[in-house]
Amino acid sequence: MKIVRFRVDTNPIYGALEDGSERIVALKGDPLFQKAEPSGQLYNLEEARLLSPVIPRSKAVSCCANLPGKTASAEQWPQVAIKPNTAVIGPDDPIAIPAWGGGKARAFVGLAAVAKTICKNVPPEQVGSVIAGWTIGVDFASGNEEISFSQGRAWDTSAAIGPWIVVDPGFNPDNVTISASVSGQEIASVSSADLPLKAAETFAKVSSMMTLLPGDVVIVGGIELPQPLRAGERLTSAITGVGQMENMVVSANR
Repeated sequence: MKIVRFRVDTNPIYGALEDGSERIVALKGDPLFQKAEPSGQLYNLEEARLLSPVIPRSKAVSCCANLPGKTASAEQWPQVAIKPNTAVIGPDDPIAIPAWGGGKARAFVGLAAVAKTICKNVPPEQVGSVIAGWTIGVDFASGNEEISFSQGRAWDTSAAIGPWIVVDPGFNPDNVTISASVSGQEIASVSSADLPLKAAETFAKVSSMMTLLPGDVVIVGGIELPQPLRAGERLTSAITGVGQMENMVVSANR
């Protein structure tokens, strides 16, 4: 099953989408904060404008250094970027590179876990009980060496999340393919099996660094695109067993 957040007219709606179905069952309220209960309304997927499936209550955390080819030990802490919830966008939303960003943005496409409860110091073997499911997370960075690490990653629209949250106890986050295409041409692909830190281990380490709140997103690992993105290019991020998401790159006025 997939949890979706979408809009048909003006107000965002949460819904459930069964695998293989094109019909969204609308839900009453946010399923992360109350029991999932159908509202009685049905919508066709093609008529829905998908939004980011979650707006983190406080933050998105990107483990942007958990990349193929790196090495890591069980004692190692992942390097992380903390992105405010104002950075979050969804499918088909524009990535607006700030004026000080140099006209380009680096992209880290990864698998992301969504926390469903307040959690701290979660053991790896218990991660499945504290997350709502899995989605695609893209961490964008801009600027040059004169820009601080935080400034380069915390700007508005610098965190794309979507297209939905996959809720499946059988989903194996350590055996998926993460890929990225730019303007229709695939330029990067990796198996999550090749990441130095496993998904549950990475999430557990982040929960030891900081308290995670319901709706917080942790991008546990992925791949960095070999070339920066520029205005006019379209990024397609895809993960097997999850789906794909597209975002156009534009230049912000400020």
